Amino acid sequence: MSLARYGALGAAALGLCIALTGCSAGQVTQTANQASAVNGYTGRAGTIEVRNASFAFAGQGTTDAVYRTGQTAQLNMTLVNVAAAADQLVSVSSPVSAGGAVQGDGTIGGYRAVKVGNGDTESDSAAQSDRTISVTLTGLNQDIKPGLTYPVVLTFKNAGPLSASLPVGYPTGDLAERK
Repeated sequence: MSLARYGALGAAALGLCIALTGCSAGQVTQTANQASAVNGYTGRAGTIEVRNASFAFAGQGTTDAVYRTGQTAQLNMTLVNVAAAADQLVSVSSPVSAGGAVQGDGTIGGYRAVKVGNGDTESDSAAQSDRTISVTLTGLNQDIKPGLTYPVVLTFKNAGPLSASLPVGYPTGDLAERK
């Protein structure tokens, strides 16, 4: 093969590399619309964003249900107000429960975030009890199991209702460690 052919082959390969690397220039990337690898639900009602919302993992992982029929389920999430005016979480409901409760001051100040729930263990609850509000579903009418999602409606004073489909959160502590 002659030196001219090697030169032409090299130039063609270089041109192909340049063309391929410039293919997506100015275009939307493949990851632009992918959801984050966070376990919980993410959604928005008006100026309130709900992030990483889930049923708190409860129990010891020895049964298929995290919460049994008749029990009370704790919800975990972060509420973010993206506006200057304060809003308030006023109620929670679900067809999988007889009722719901918002305990503590559900006000989310302007441009602020509020953690809802106290984690998955009693020590988490004690450590965060003065900094969070508690949201629970009472009188469950079915078992709550990992791997499934359950409908929940969060209602805000100004932003209105947000229908969400919440999963069960990840376990913490010893249950979270692989042995």
